[in-house]
Amino acid sequence: MKSAAVEIVGILDQVLAIVNHAPQELIWQSRYSDEKELVDDLTDHAQRIRQEDLSRLPDLSFLFAPTGPLCEIAASSGWLEAYTVLGNRFDELHTRLRQP
Repeated sequence: MKSAAVEIVGILDQVLAIVNHAPQELIWQSRYSDEKELVDDLTDHAQRIRQEDLSRLPDLSFLFAPTGPLCEIAASSGWLEAYTVLGNRFDELHTRLRQP
């Protein structure tokens, strides 16, 4: 069984693939000024988790919140269904990581 952290990296990789595949509409969120900033932030999250650094996990949880930046981007960019699946899985894994 994969660890929760490894699975979260997989989710981030999937989100990055979606984001890099087509232009993203960023107008409905205020966190990212452009796609490069979005990609850089997601890449940083993935790299940190790969290095077992979970210090930015609360920030990542905010990004995946139901009305958070990724949800807004997904809704306006046409991949809300994929986001919903990935976001729900992220929530499950995040809960597992927070348990002692």
